[in-house]
Amino acid sequence: MAGLVAPKNIVINFSPSARQYELWKLLQPNYCPHCGGNIIQVPTGIDRDGNPIYKPQCAKCGSFDLPQLILGGGAAGGGKSYLGSCWIVSNCMRFPDLRAVIARKTIKSLKGSTFKTMKGVLREWGLKEYVNYKINNLEGILTFWNGSEVTLAELEDQPSDPDFQRLGSNEWTIGMVDEASEVSERAIEVLFSRLRYNLVNTFKIPRLLMTTNPCVTWIRDRFVQDKDGNPAVLKEGEAYVPFSVFDNPNKDFVATYRAALDKITDRATKERLLYGNWDFVDTNDAAAYWKFNGDKHLVFGLKEKAYDPLKPLILSMDFNVMPCMSCLAFQVDYEKKRVYVLEEILGTPDKKENNTPQFAQKIKRKYLNEQHNGGLFLTGDPAGAARSTQTEEGVNNYTIMLSALKGYLNVSLKLLKKQPSQKGRLEYVNSLFDGFEGWSILIDMRCRRFTEDLIYQKKNEDGTKSKAKVTDPKLKVKYERYGHLSDCFDYFLCLFLNEPWSKFNSKSSGVTTTNRPVYEGFSEY
Repeated sequence: MAGLVAPKNIVINFSPSARQYELWKLLQPNYCPHCGGNIIQVPTGIDRDGNPIYKPQCAKCGSFDLPQLILGGGAAGGGKSYLGSCWIVSNCMRFPDLRAVIARKTIKSLKGSTFKTMKGVLREWGLKEYVNYKINNLEGILTFWNGSEVTLAELEDQPSDPDFQRLGSNEWTIGMVDEASEVSERAIEVLFSRLRYNLVNTFKIPRLLMTTNPCVTWIRDRFVQDKDGNPAVLKEGEAYVPFSVFDNPNKDFVATYRAALDKITDRATKERLLYGNWDFVDTNDAAAYWKFNGDKHLVFGLKEKAYDPLKPLILSMDFNVMPCMSCLAFQVDYEKKRVYVLEEILGTPDKKENNTPQFAQKIKRKYLNEQHNGGLFLTGDPAGAARSTQTEEGVNNYTIMLSALKGYLNVSLKLLKKQPSQKGRLEYVNSLFDGFEGWSILIDMRCRRFTEDLIYQKKNEDGTKSKAKVTDPKLKVKYERYGHLSDCFDYFLCLFLNEPWSKFNSKSSGVTTTNRPVYEGFSEY
């Protein structure tokens, strides 16, 4: 590049920890992490037009499982971002005309964090701005003397650009997304599709590094653990390397940072940031359920500990078809004043279960297979009892459910006469989370989608739930991302814990009332 020259007598002192080196090997160009062999493209068939289809393979061991989408995830301070910066800079120095991209949710956060780390690496290695590289802050591009570039990209979802068309004209070779939990799965997939420039002369295959702290987003489900808490089964070409703060090779930094993290009093936050524990979640004070506390209310293996197949189950339903049909399964211990949220049941579009007849069949098969003998109560949104314009008179979501289950399971229907006000029921549910009338709420850790509702659904200024919608990039339909399972939760608590619900309302109005618990009807089983 005009005006820029190659650096001379550079000494690079880069001594990664064992964990960093594990991640480093996965990122190397033209390299199989299984055996160290080179990568070739081999024909695997033809497409519908008769053109050959190719797939990358290791020329030495024959493996097709060559990591291209790679997650470095875990505790804060583990050195993930630093390692990624070293990887980007070293390859830009090694290969002329390589194009790298570093991204985050917003350019502002990127410049304030990851890009600062990268500029720190450049200084550590002795490269000088305006001599060996230059930065165009207006366009967000760092250019090296040999023509290689690093582009800064923003991956925030925009309603006006749900398919990230703004990335469409770009071509890069490799990439890094810091704090990947902040961005959507769609953003990552579109960015990965743009890694195609000059691969033949450099990496042979695209490689995208993602880094994040533990989160409860799509990242955890896809790379770390499934919805039952088991290790995720990774797709071919994907990899995950876990980190803790102790994987940072800078021992002075570890000692100082560990001391700072030890001062955190909230156990969930400490577990997440210090040890990289993915099963602890934060409390979100700005959320609609501001009294929910993952450390207090989430329990490992709750269903195995608390479920009694001889006692009734309450199934609370939400019949929205997008993003899925939703159901929460409860049992209640009235003597000990405990609510057990045992599991969530989802009817997803990909399995064509997001319609009432198929969802009913799924529930029937499930509880017949589990040999549940205690009977079922169906409840949920009272609006589900309204006749659809697509059904005949007397037919609604609940009658369809009952028709499918009766004769196989002992089932009955109990519904609120009308929907309680959102503001009132939110305050009530939060008071129960806080121990109102001595009640405690325990939720099985595997209720992942429900937990996301409790953490991420926001509250409007008037005290109601925010019903913000997102657009599905594939189906082009809008739906409420959060709130379906939490609605199931609300309706259940207002109906089956009706005595504390009445006391909560009378406490606000100054009137004292007593009510018979609806759950007493379970004795008929």
